[in-house]
Amino acid sequence: MNLTFLNAGLLSLLLLVPLFAIFLLWRRSTYEQRFKRLGDLDLVRQLTIRQNARFAWRSGLWLTCLAALIIALARPVWGVNTDVIEVTGVSVVVVLDVSNSMLAQDLLPSRLERAKLGIHDVLEELRGNEVALVVFAGTAFAQFPLTNDIDSAQSFVRAVDTAMITQQGTVIEDALRQAMNLFDTQRPSAKIIVLATDGEAHEGDIEAIVQEIIARGITVYSLGYGDEDGAPVPILSDDGEVVAYKADPSGQMVLSRLDETTLQTIARETGGIYQRASASGTEITNLIRLINDAETGLLDNRIESRSVERFGIFVLVAVIALSLEMLLPMFNRTRS
Repeated sequence: MNLTFLNAGLLSLLLLVPLFAIFLLWRRSTYEQRFKRLGDLDLVRQLTIRQNARFAWRSGLWLTCLAALIIALARPVWGVNTDVIEVTGVSVVVVLDVSNSMLAQDLLPSRLERAKLGIHDVLEELRGNEVALVVFAGTAFAQFPLTNDIDSAQSFVRAVDTAMITQQGTVIEDALRQAMNLFDTQRPSAKIIVLATDGEAHEGDIEAIVQEIIARGITVYSLGYGDEDGAPVPILSDDGEVVAYKADPSGQMVLSRLDETTLQTIARETGGIYQRASASGTEITNLIRLINDAETGLLDNRIESRSVERFGIFVLVAVIALSLEMLLPMFNRTRS
């Protein structure tokens, strides 16, 4: 048996037990001095024998009660209980665009940084559920699979930048397929994809992947970052400073424009909604509400072992000792 105490420092109060015992002995000695003043040694001896027996019992019960209460306050722990915990929630895969166009600053500090901040807030509200992250530009890959470790997921999101994928482009089709394949089709919980992109110059057959997503019962909520009028795409130094802006072969500045039509179609056909990102972040608040309203299901069975507190045993001992001490005079009268 591995005995530990959650409030081990309170065990120092057990020093009160011998101090209380000394006090009781001192108190008993004063009573004996009073009896000796009677002068009749035979009578004093008879009274002392009876009183000593009663004193021993009552003192033992008081000391037992005090010691038991102190041990109970120290919260003794021994033994282990094993429980099977059913983890329920929803499965959410975030699909984040890391192409260079996401560096445009029509949303401050940039489209990408604004998306990362929003995703961080979404993940914070998804504690207890499982999340995954897919990043894409000219190619797509899963940054991490479905997990309920939200702190680690947030760390991965904070580390995302456009340098992760050198091949430029916007392969939404491949990104959605990567996300779709991360879900466990056997789980009854809601399956949600959060697509965060400017949607510009997307490649692939969007309609085909949308039909696959619908067939698997997955909902896509899309977030559009940018402006339809377009914004220049900055070229950054190693220090993150803007040194120039992207230009076409003729030297004209390239403007990156938000493609809302594609994002609206993806969301509408899969049963989700499209929202344009704003400086106020209301789209993130709405997204969190929609996810929280989704149908939850069993995600996992987790075995949880926990130590068992045994303070109740010592509280019971204290109550029994105190009760016996209170009943002791009644027993003495009965015997008399």
